[in-house]
Amino acid sequence: MANKTYRTCQNCGTENLNRNYCKQCGEIININLKRKLKREQEAKKKIELQKREDKKKNRITIFFENAKEHENLMIRYTAKFFYSIWVIVIAIGSFLALLFGYIAA
Repeated sequence: MANKTYRTCQNCGTENLNRNYCKQCGEIININLKRKLKREQEAKKKIELQKREDKKKNRITIFFENAKEHENLMIRYTAKFFYSIWVIVIAIGSFLALLFGYIAA
């Protein structure tokens, strides 16, 4: 024997028996399904934002970020070491560009 679940639609007030969507207006009335769909949409948005951020980063930065989270301890520490050197080189290059720009002006 199946469970009888009555749900009232918050949109139109129609009583629905064993339904996830309202038979009158089509609104989602199953709160668990509504939450699940919302979580899935948020996960998709998060993945899209991550992809956009990855496109902005260069391949070297993405490589080092992935290597810093590697499961092998040696790879992780080696990546952190070289990433630190990479950041220092970028900082020195930025400082020199600023200095040359200041001198040229």
